[in-house]
Amino acid sequence: MNSDTSAYIITIVAFAFFVLCPRLGAMTNLLEKNTNFSIYWLVILGTFGSIPLLLAMTWLIKQWGLMAGLGLAIFTDLIAAAILTSVSIKVALETFIIALFVVAGNKLATWVSTRFLG
Repeated sequence: MNSDTSAYIITIVAFAFFVLCPRLGAMTNLLEKNTNFSIYWLVILGTFGSIPLLLAMTWLIKQWGLMAGLGLAIFTDLIAAAILTSVSIKVALETFIIALFVVAGNKLATWVSTRFLG
């Protein structure tokens, strides 16, 4: 295995771990607690449904940078929050708050890493 192949494998594995993030866990928990839909079907079907959105976000980041991709992600979170009001206003509000913390966390992480690592 050459170094390019190793780099690809490492990058793909890292991305898979990024997809399975604390935010996704929090949202999965909210939906599991507030709906009667099978959590396993939710994950399977939701994963397939998210592929075009992931590709759109990736394209936006590549074309116009991180904030463009995050803009789409925030927009989809707002849509999710609006849709979830039919399930629970509490779940919708928590979805919105989690989205805000993701953006704030990204900005804070960039600031801290730049300040301490250059």
